[in-house]
Amino acid sequence: MTQPEWFNDFATWWDPAVGEDVARNVEPVDIDGHARVRVRCSSTAWGTLLRLIAPRLIVRINALPGTLARVEGLLVETGAATVPQIVVDRWADLMGEDLADQIAPYRLGHRGQELCAQAASADARDEGVRRGPEILERIRELIGEDCTVTRWTVTLRPVRVLIASSPQIRDRAAVETVLEQIWHDAVQVHGPTHLVALEHGDETMADRFVDAWAQSLDTADGALLISGPVASGMAGPDLAGPEPYSGRPDLCVSLIQHVDEALPLEEKARAAGVPVQRVQLDG
Repeated sequence: MTQPEWFNDFATWWDPAVGEDVARNVEPVDIDGHARVRVRCSSTAWGTLLRLIAPRLIVRINALPGTLARVEGLLVETGAATVPQIVVDRWADLMGEDLADQIAPYRLGHRGQELCAQAASADARDEGVRRGPEILERIRELIGEDCTVTRWTVTLRPVRVLIASSPQIRDRAAVETVLEQIWHDAVQVHGPTHLVALEHGDETMADRFVDAWAQSLDTADGALLISGPVASGMAGPDLAGPEPYSGRPDLCVSLIQHVDEALPLEEKARAAGVPVQRVQLDG
């Protein structure tokens, strides 16, 4: 269907309403006849977050001055546009050998016009931003006249922690104590500017505790924390993806009641080479 004239001008209605971090990871795709905007999220965790904050975002969009944007709902899907294989194959030449192992491309945004990359550190991110113009020029030369990329964005790579939990665990306070330690360690090691994503199953009581705790946490210093269930296919090939910027988590924390328990999510993490930390809880 024909989109309203205001729809494609994201800078006037989407970006100011959702903020920089959401805008980098969630992209409007189209709008239907009921004024519902279909958005595409870069990961399952961002999709979960969007579903939670959608009502607030709709209010903000409709309250923006100087725009005709009117939205009645958000339809959330995951799966970002992939980076051209030729860019991946020639990344060291495009980025520079000194930064190629610190910054990696992971998706195309803004309808294929923005190449989004993730950096392992703030220093690498800042240097990547500085090199942006020359990187874009090299990409245009590499792809040729079919190149649609006109923008370059570098953000910090999220810290991903996979939570596997026994169905026998029902002690909410014990689970929250473990989560607080995970959060503290992540901020201490990576700093408060890294997004921390807690990913878990969608079957146990502890899974629900993780989501509730993440939503209630009052983070300080601009620290970012999101939580959501692992996508149905993520525990297989996505966990086993290449280091270090794929879907592979940084750590799997396994909450068990008995030392001989075998948790499917933990086993898949081990098979993919993800470090596993087992924490035994009483109940």
